[in-house]
Amino acid sequence: MTIQSSGLFPNLLHHFFWNHKEKFLYGVDTYEHWVLFAVEGGSFRYRIGDSEGIAQMGDVIVCPPSTPFHRDVVNPPSFHFIGFSFDALSEDPAVSEEEELAVNHRLATSAYKPAIGHRERLADNLRFFKQQAHAPAEMDRKFYWHNHALNDIWLFCLQTIATGDHQVELQPSDPLIEQAKLYIQRNGFGDMSMLRLADELGISPVQLTRRFTRSAGMTPSRYLNHIRLEHAKSLLVDTQLNLEQIALACGFNNGFYLSRVFTKLLKISPSAYRKANGV
Repeated sequence: MTIQSSGLFPNLLHHFFWNHKEKFLYGVDTYEHWVLFAVEGGSFRYRIGDSEGIAQMGDVIVCPPSTPFHRDVVNPPSFHFIGFSFDALSEDPAVSEEEELAVNHRLATSAYKPAIGHRERLADNLRFFKQQAHAPAEMDRKFYWHNHALNDIWLFCLQTIATGDHQVELQPSDPLIEQAKLYIQRNGFGDMSMLRLADELGISPVQLTRRFTRSAGMTPSRYLNHIRLEHAKSLLVDTQLNLEQIALACGFNNGFYLSRVFTKLLKISPSAYRKANGV
């Protein structure tokens, strides 16, 4: 099993495609969640914080929550309007709400117009969004694949988000955190304790969370959930085990809890995922 540690994973809330929008309903708007505008044609003028410019074909504009988004049509744009959040970043009791908000803030600061290097792949993801919007598929399955496309787009953004006058790139090079990830991979399907892990590494739980997030782009608890869910997905597809058996094999207390976490983070139920992927 390959373990990915590429960043915080956004959860899709909604997606709309606007074709040749003549005028924005509001010249300035503020959202309760993150929004992403991916432009396919035309252009609009924008201002978010101290950042301003023209968004045109191939550009992605990201606006964090509670941040005024000023915009004005230049040439009627065609664009994808995507809302998303980073809900439930951690279930670690050692991590306060303020710590989790700080993670989002570091990503939010000036992260308004990331330079997208893989424009063909971006275009493929956007085409997928449009195709699936009208495809005769079950809603939860459609939402699952839309969320995958959003995650792919977000990874491009993470690679080039500007903060101030320098580039922020998640650098998974902290040797201690590499040990932590290996520990989680080896012990994550059993009785896993972040307090015990921090003690093994000789640091406090808060230091573990801060260093892990800075290096891997997610909290250690989020990383643990990620590898457990990846294992659960494999067992759903490759075996006939029931949900209770899969839950115990992946480190969850019971099938009900696995189902709740699986559905919340992946936007599809375990049964729907199994049905969609073969078994």
